[in-house]
Amino acid sequence: MTNHKSGALILAAGLSTRMKGFKPLLRVGDKRLIEHAITLFENLDIPSVTVVGNRSQELTPIIAQTSSRPVYNDNFQDGMFSSIQCGVKEPKDCGAFFLLPVDIPLVHPATLKKLLHARDNDASRLIYYPQFLGRRGHPPLISAKLIPEILNYDGQDGMRGLLRRYTDKALAVPVEDQFITIDADTREDVLHLRKPFLQTFLKKMTSM
Repeated sequence: MTNHKSGALILAAGLSTRMKGFKPLLRVGDKRLIEHAITLFENLDIPSVTVVGNRSQELTPIIAQTSSRPVYNDNFQDGMFSSIQCGVKEPKDCGAFFLLPVDIPLVHPATLKKLLHARDNDASRLIYYPQFLGRRGHPPLISAKLIPEILNYDGQDGMRGLLRRYTDKALAVPVEDQFITIDADTREDVLHLRKPFLQTFLKKMTSM
């Protein structure tokens, strides 16, 4: 029987080399980036949310106020794929998991619902990508069947290199959500996300 329960893996262990400041703790609206990511999944009652981070002294007090589970990657300098491997080692009773970098903080809840609906309708796929105007974004919904391969993969070209092997097992799910492709790599990106029209957006999301 297919396990349709889904979890989430939030990646918050980057080096933030292009950002002046620790990226997960930067504020957009009334929340830090890490809080936006956690809230997105908790509001949809995703049962298992894992945050992979570094700088535990700063992240732990925030994560402790949520139902998410913190995992700290001692090898975070090896890159994002090492954090993914660290996160999927955690025991979960989930048939699939969302994968979201902390710097893509404003994904619509409706996007996650569409991905879950797509999986409910076609569980034969291994990856479900959100797609806006023909462009794929985050978070993909990834079958737990790929976890053994993630753990054994050599990391060449990161997660993208591994998932490229399964193009024929992937499904692009059209969504009306430009935020699947809008990240916060630089200070200028964060300033853009803080524009007044996005503050209105955030208020609407938190009231849903």
